[in-house]
Amino acid sequence: MAIKMPKCTCSRRRHAHLNLARRKANKSILKRIKANLLKFSNGGEEEAIKKFNLSRCQNQICKGKSLSNDQMEIHQVSTIHFQDEIMMDIFRRLPMQSLLRFKCVSKLWKSLIDDPYFKRTHYIHNRDNQKVLFAERFLSVDDDNYRFYTCSLSMVEDKQKLDCPTSCNSMDARIFCSCDGLVLIYVCSETDYEELLLWNPSTRESMLVPHPEFPIITYIYGMEYDATSEGYKILAINMNDESTNISVEFLSVKRNSSWRKIGYPTDIQRIRGFRDCGTYNLAFLHGAFHWLGKFGKSTSRYYTTISLNISNEVYGEVSLLKQMYDLCPWYFFVDHGVSVLRGMLCFYSTYSNIAEGAKGIFKLWIMKDYGVRESWTNFIIIQDIDLFLSARPMYMFGDCQVLLHFRRFGYFSSNFTTSGRPFDLCPECDTYKQGIVYAESFISPTSLLT
Repeated sequence: MAIKMPKCTCSRRRHAHLNLARRKANKSILKRIKANLLKFSNGGEEEAIKKFNLSRCQNQICKGKSLSNDQMEIHQVSTIHFQDEIMMDIFRRLPMQSLLRFKCVSKLWKSLIDDPYFKRTHYIHNRDNQKVLFAERFLSVDDDNYRFYTCSLSMVEDKQKLDCPTSCNSMDARIFCSCDGLVLIYVCSETDYEELLLWNPSTRESMLVPHPEFPIITYIYGMEYDATSEGYKILAINMNDESTNISVEFLSVKRNSSWRKIGYPTDIQRIRGFRDCGTYNLAFLHGAFHWLGKFGKSTSRYYTTISLNISNEVYGEVSLLKQMYDLCPWYFFVDHGVSVLRGMLCFYSTYSNIAEGAKGIFKLWIMKDYGVRESWTNFIIIQDIDLFLSARPMYMFGDCQVLLHFRRFGYFSSNFTTSGRPFDLCPECDTYKQGIVYAESFISPTSLLT
């Protein structure tokens, strides 16, 4: 007769305690992994590589060698088998440069980082952590080639030099526009060889873009993703060339694509700013590109914002208030344009007078409710005798200060400043800088050629 023995409750409790201890240990290890990854991303590469060299640890175990505490952590981690979702959640929080290095750690990590879904979610998670890309040329030295740099929005001396995406000596360079980490740039050599490039400064990948009908630098450009056609489009308008009629050209970024011209309203005229049309690139919001234009002639003339829908290519208009563009006759230099700050359409203007002691005026207007003319609000106004000939907004910080690109009268140089800084404290630099605010991404320009 078989005798049933009662189950040992002590053994069950012991197993429960062991399972709880394992879970706590796994959480502790995961926490240390995150700390080590963040340490890696902040520059502690040598130490982090030691902690994440899995194969070396495993080889030492096979040879019977003793391991340090850090190496034992790695051996324990290798038996946990973290889910891909956990690893991707950790990677999503790290900067681009760290992830590019992490691709060399293992095939698994490389496959996770190269996954298209991860690349998109990483961009969405980090698109607010923007940087400044700028081209710089020194005016007081013999070597006057342009060089490309990237730095944080604080404009502290943390700039990182980038290799020029072309092999030619860049005697002239322009940064036109940016979208999803891709930047459209122009480079010209001393032999007048010109290249129009679509460049990802984060991954250092680039590709040539076909030239539009007229000279490249006579255009202003805008680039965005069109959900209707499921691809990127570049819009070019030759606003900087008064010798020809206005030409509007679209380029779909696809294989064997070419520029396609569309009509331009005959009653809309160009607007001139300081040395160009008053803007560096086309403003994009609510599915349309925006720029300034003017209607009529002489006393009946008025300024307005022209829009062009990226999908159906239909023109529209966003009206301005008269006091936004109504000029006093004694202003000698006038510069104005539109941009986008924090998802709002903005109008900016700089009025300057070369008379001694005369004050210049910089104004920035924002449209709080898109399309509602009465919602235009004067956001910033600065009057100063040291005011620049041109001040154009690039980015708005959390405290509502605005990053400006400026040019000062009497100097060919240009630089960056913020709206909260007194104009007379800005340095009289001997460099020319021109740049754009962008967000890093993994998108490869050549991957768009489908």
